[in-house]
Formats: sequence, C-alpha cells, structure tokens
Amino acid sequence: MTLHHKLTEARARLVAAGIAADEAAVDVDLYARTILEWDRTRLIVEQQSPAPPALEPCFSEWIARREQREPTAYIVGKREFWGLEFAVSRSVLIPRPESEFIVEEAVERLRNVAAPRIADVGTGSGCIAVSIAHELPTAHVTATDISGEALEVARANADRLGVSDRITFVETSYLDGVDGTFDAVVSNPPYVKDEHKALVQRAVVKYEPHVALFGGADGLNGLRSVLDGAGRRLVPGGWVIMEFGDGQDDDVRELVGRYPRY
Repeated sequence: MTLHHKLTEARARLVAAGIAADEAAVDVDLYARTILEWDRTRLIVEQQSPAPPALEPCFSEWIARREQREPTAYIVGKREFWGLEFAVSRSVLIPRPESEFIVEEAVERLRNVAAPRIADVGTGSGCIAVSIAHELPTAHVTATDISGEALEVARANADRLGVSDRITFVETSYLDGVDGTFDAVVSNPPYVKDEHKALVQRAVVKYEPHVALFGGADGLNGLRSVLDGAGRRLVPGGWVIMEFGDGQDDDVRELVGRYPRY
C-alpha cells in the first residue's frame, strides 16, 4: 500500500465519522508528519512510496481516537500558541487563538514597565504566562491553578521554552494565599453558563476539563473570583486583563462597575 493510499483511507474514515473533509485532511497529514518526524515537503514527495512501517501502530490508534472526536491537540500532545509550541494533555484546556489577545494586551501595557510583575490566574497549560514571560524578558509571572496536574504541564512548558526561572507556579484557587502585588492580573477564567453546556461542541464537553470551562449559572463566577483577588493585589494603575464570552459585554461591564477599585 502506498503512503497516498493509506492517508486517503484515513481521511475517508474521519469524514465517515462526521469530521469535515478539510479538517480530516489537515489531521491526517499532521498525524503522519508527527509520527514520521517529516516536514510537509517530504510527505508530499513520498506519496507514491510504500507506507513507512514506522507509521504503525500509532497512526491507526490516532485515527481511531479522532473518530471518537477526541481533539487533535490531545492526540498529538501539543498545540501552537503565540508562535510557540505548548505541550497539552486532558488536564488542561486546549490553547485557542482568541486567548492570544490577553498576551497582546499585557505586553502592550507593560512593555515600558521595569521588571513587571504579573499574575496569571488559572494558568492551565501555562500558554499565557509563558508567552508573556517570553515577550517581556524582565517580567516575573506568578501562575496559579487549582489543578496540580495542570501545573505539571505548565512547568514542563516553561522549562522547555526557557522561562521557568521567571515563573512561580502556585497550586491554589485563583489568587488565594498568594502574596505580593502585581502590575497586571491576567486570566482566561471559566465563563460558559452552566445551562449552555448542551450548546458547547460535544468534543469540548467530553474531553476538556469542565473546571476551566463552566462559570456557574450566569457564567461570571470565575470573573468575580479574578476581580476579587486582583482588587487586593494590583498596584495603583495596574491592569486586569481577562477573556470572557461573546455576548457577555454588558454583564461584565456591570460586574466590573461593582468594584470601586476598578
């Protein structure tokens, strides 16, 4: 069987499982390149050659997992964010492009601050904390998470990307027990309303950690906790930079308005 034939069969399996054809094509090529440690050019050049034995059994196992709608990031164990490669596991939320706006804003606000101190609340994979530390070489980040397993992933990412000496990881809920003050508190807190669980993609609900997704009846529990902690720890003129859901603008404005500190 040629490599082309093998990849074509795999794409057909994913499409039959309900995955869009273009997404299936991207997934199959990524799996093959990852397993074989090839670049795209070699994968194209080798299409008419026999399928390399090194593909199996991993390739078929990954296709079977994807047929069950397991996210590709968990299957290959990594995801790109802010131009950096982050290891991920089912202990952490998969980094998403929209969260890069948090990094962008933090870097812009703190670029001219000498040795800025930042708290990343609910760090997960560490993608936000590590990206900020990578962009601001004099910054120190305190990254918190309630999950010890998530912090293991974040620490490994910080080590691999060369910023572990400037990130302190703390296993706690939000900023509970964290000392010191910060020039900025950043966070991608859980903000999906509990009642909207049925509207969230099935793969997200099935595979990603609910503690990082769902924010209570109004979706604002996580944001409240971030604001509560930040209000006692921000320096004068400090920033709170948070992600929240589409359509939550008015609710978030009203919520922030209840905090005189802001």
